[in-house]
Amino acid sequence: MQKKRNIVEYSGIGAVNYIRSSRARNISIRLSDSGQVRVTVPPYVSEKRAERFLMSKYGWIISRQNIMRREAAGAVPAKEGEIVRVRSKQVRIELRNGDTGAEEALWRILLREAKEYLPNRVDLLASEHGFIYSGVRIRKMKSRWGSCTHKKGINLNSWLMMLPDHLSDYVILHELVHTRHPHHGPEFWLALDRVTDGKSKALKKELRRRKITLIYPENQLGSQGN
Repeated sequence: MQKKRNIVEYSGIGAVNYIRSSRARNISIRLSDSGQVRVTVPPYVSEKRAERFLMSKYGWIISRQNIMRREAAGAVPAKEGEIVRVRSKQVRIELRNGDTGAEEALWRILLREAKEYLPNRVDLLASEHGFIYSGVRIRKMKSRWGSCTHKKGINLNSWLMMLPDHLSDYVILHELVHTRHPHHGPEFWLALDRVTDGKSKALKKELRRRKITLIYPENQLGSQGN
């Protein structure tokens, strides 16, 4: 698959990343967790037509960006010395040699905790629902919660440890379903609905409100003085 990228700035909505993809059949618009706009364009569609399509969705894009800003309003970046809840544990963010800041220190902590928890959780959910996967890899990802390889390997973001359990389980189940349905077609969503008790759409909507690298109120426990 060949992809060509072109980034254009627009007043009001910011940088728009145009991606020309040989697999695309229609123009599509997506917003990242940070609110950045991505427009995927088929090879036969002109730049002017793609831009006209973008501008026809201008109001919707602004509305979505505003909603995303409001939803993230209660969240804050990591701070050194702050105590946060990582699942059932209370952890103080302390810098060590090599850490460039509080966020990096928290990523380091989450990776350690995630490696202890997530592989076992994947194994439990896979056994419960009859999925077969080839392995689990935990790593730092700034834009994705998880992914599934063509060899049925599961990749998970260590920031899942900052989510409520029902949302981290949703991400795991989402990737496990991809071991059977490596796409987002109707069969995929029907299968995901079956393993989430019919809550896949609600869980997807709730997860979209979460931004990677931000700490939400249920994780905030304050700071301690020396």
